[in-house]
Amino acid sequence: MARPKTQLLSAARIADGAIELVDRTGDVQMVQLARHLGVAPSSLYSHVTGRAEVIDLARLRMLERMESVGLAHDWREAVANLLRRLTALYARHRRILPLLSTTAVACDRSIAVYEPMFAALIDGGFRRDQLRLVVAMVEFQAFGLAQGLPAPVMSDHIRETLPAYTASVDHSRYDLPTATEFSVAMVIGGLEAIRTHPGAP
Repeated sequence: MARPKTQLLSAARIADGAIELVDRTGDVQMVQLARHLGVAPSSLYSHVTGRAEVIDLARLRMLERMESVGLAHDWREAVANLLRRLTALYARHRRILPLLSTTAVACDRSIAVYEPMFAALIDGGFRRDQLRLVVAMVEFQAFGLAQGLPAPVMSDHIRETLPAYTASVDHSRYDLPTATEFSVAMVIGGLEAIRTHPGAP
């Protein structure tokens, strides 16, 4: 039997193609993805239901490539590990972040990445109703860190009338590792205060 001229489609190949396309163009559409993979659009639809599923598969593929979070001794380690690893992952694929933020996580294998942190938070004394908020906050921090600081707006008028803002701009030096550790300390410190405060929301 003759070997196929093109590699057979699979969920992993579709996800890899989507990540490559978004990294290059900032978006993924089914027709463009099919062309990128060298297949007919109908071939894609025999594997996925549409663009949202493709984006979810890309998310899963990225998380599978992320350095393993693993089990943590306590919730602080779990939070720090996940925040550092997500930030590094998202920084490598900045252009896909807007797509991830508007597409629901539907795959249980993606959700499983967060399970060690959920478990560590429960063991650490956080309430069950706080868990998803904590994970969402870590995600938001990772998204923001990966995208960096926006370019500041400056003018002579601003320099004359907004000295504190001007000082913040003049002394701003965005370095991702430093910013990540600053954020880790801030998040853990804030969570510690909430965890130990009897009236925490």
